[in-house]
Amino acid sequence: MKNLCNFITILMFIILILGPLSAHAFNSAAHLYIAEQVFQECTPQIDLFYGSIAPDLSLYVAKSEKWPTSFEDTHYNFIDLRSDALGFTQKAFAWGWLTHNEVWGADYYAHIEYPPGNDKGYVIEKAATLSTQTGLDPEFAHYVIEVAIDLLLKKKDDQKLGEKLLLANLLRSWEDRNLLVRILVWKEKRTDWLTLATAELTFHNLLNRYAMALVLPSPYDNNFLAALGAKLALEMYGIEVSKEELLKILETAITLCEGDYEEAINFAIAQIQNRLL
Repeated sequence: MKNLCNFITILMFIILILGPLSAHAFNSAAHLYIAEQVFQECTPQIDLFYGSIAPDLSLYVAKSEKWPTSFEDTHYNFIDLRSDALGFTQKAFAWGWLTHNEVWGADYYAHIEYPPGNDKGYVIEKAATLSTQTGLDPEFAHYVIEVAIDLLLKKKDDQKLGEKLLLANLLRSWEDRNLLVRILVWKEKRTDWLTLATAELTFHNLLNRYAMALVLPSPYDNNFLAALGAKLALEMYGIEVSKEELLKILETAITLCEGDYEEAINFAIAQIQNRLL
């Protein structure tokens, strides 16, 4: 126990000093989980997993004028990379990438429409409710709901989810980026190599911190993610909230989602499978 506490103390120090945070990297575990369920036989899994989260690298473009259509290109325009993928590694990455999009993939049900006929996605709907109940900024409430879903998936559905996310981020093949370069830089000329590589590296570094927190046993994972969230609230939104206050809000978010998050996740999985298989 003493060794675990020492490790956690060191890890928390590492996580909290690694620079600025972003509001957009925190639904990665859910994307990974969905991709794994859709493609249970796909290998190598590491690159399938990384492909499922990699579209969000578009949110970390340092100079928007260098890639003004980054979000549209990764979530709407170039969602199917399979015809350009070479070898098993790039093909696995392309399959994972395909599950993420906002046209009919996981993000569609999180952000656009769920259940069918509703004009809001599951995450958007829950974030609005959380914001109303707590007075939290709606965009920041979006982040908290996504963290709550990741924690619920880890606790109830896959206790190795944090470890899978960390390993996918650490061990993904350089061939994954090469596939993106071939399409987005050389073939379609949407951006340049440096802009794409820098965005991917920033995304990679930020995701490491989130995955390191998620991999910890309960209740350390909740505590670390609350600490990260408090830092994010101040840096991104100018909201002063303590770790203890945010931990209570996170618990409220978990309560909001725990009764029906599996229905939303499983619906997304089924719809993506129907589309692809």
